[in-house]
Amino acid sequence: MGGSMNSGASDKNAMDKSASMMNEGANQKNAMDMSSGSGSATVDISVTVISSYKGGNAPMEQISQPTMAKGMTHMVTVGGDAGLVFSPSTINAAPGDMVHFTFMSQNHTLTQSTFPKPCVKMQGGVDSGFLPNPNNTISPPPTYMFQVKDMTPSWFYCKQKKPAVHCGQGMTFSINPTADKTPAMFMQMAMQQNGTAADTMSMGGSSSMMVASTSMVMPPPVSSPPPAASPPPPAPMPSAPAPAMPASPPPLTVEGPVALPPAAAPAMPAPASPQNLAAAGTSMSQGTGTMNNGQCSCSCLCGVAAFPAGAGAGMWGGYSGAVAMS
Repeated sequence: MGGSMNSGASDKNAMDKSASMMNEGANQKNAMDMSSGSGSATVDISVTVISSYKGGNAPMEQISQPTMAKGMTHMVTVGGDAGLVFSPSTINAAPGDMVHFTFMSQNHTLTQSTFPKPCVKMQGGVDSGFLPNPNNTISPPPTYMFQVKDMTPSWFYCKQKKPAVHCGQGMTFSINPTADKTPAMFMQMAMQQNGTAADTMSMGGSSSMMVASTSMVMPPPVSSPPPAASPPPPAPMPSAPAPAMPASPPPLTVEGPVALPPAAAPAMPAPASPQNLAAAGTSMSQGTGTMNNGQCSCSCLCGVAAFPAGAGAGMWGGYSGAVAMS
């Protein structure tokens, strides 16, 4: 009885392993078919999904086994306190490296896309589905892990659209970007398209398809013809030049006290001397008169130099003085 049970368990394990190999083979066949042109797009699944865990008491879902020796493990946080971002938003991983995603608030996905259409799920690509963690209340938090198979650039985004399109907010992630296809270009296109790129856009037959431009070129607006130019105003009549004002002398600048010369005293006539009188041809004239019932005598010194010409003619004058009454 026990041998039969062990045989049944072995058969079940073999069937599970066979089913896993068939799924892996189907994925590889889809990639090969699309690469050969039978599909609508070129798909290169450059990762192998290892496990998915919804967090809390949920069981760990083992999806597949690593296909090569494990390399280093890259830890990436999805959402949470940092906002609508993957932290970090890009990594460089070698073949065999493991990438471990931890999902924080609120409700996000890890969905693979192509470089030209950042917010549209790539056919046959990786998709974790929604792994909610409201307000970071699930412990342990949900996780998702895969192994990198080669150095091919891989592009991912969050497909949540409530309350806003997370991809359109720049919630993107990349592995092994190149100088021609950078994380900044991928994020910029995601924000420009805001998840509105058509799924029917042709991808061509090569995974190396480049985007011609990451900016939208709008046609120039149609403008009305400019109004006719008005005739120029008549030239003003020339006016007569204003008469030149005489230049004023520069102000006199004096520094320090200025000593003014003393005013000249008026010239006084030289005193009459006998010599002067004689030289001037003067003569003494005697006269008599009455005063207060008395008589007086007076004399007048007349000469050429005594008075100006015509002065004193017919006038009385002389030096006042006291005359004795006797």
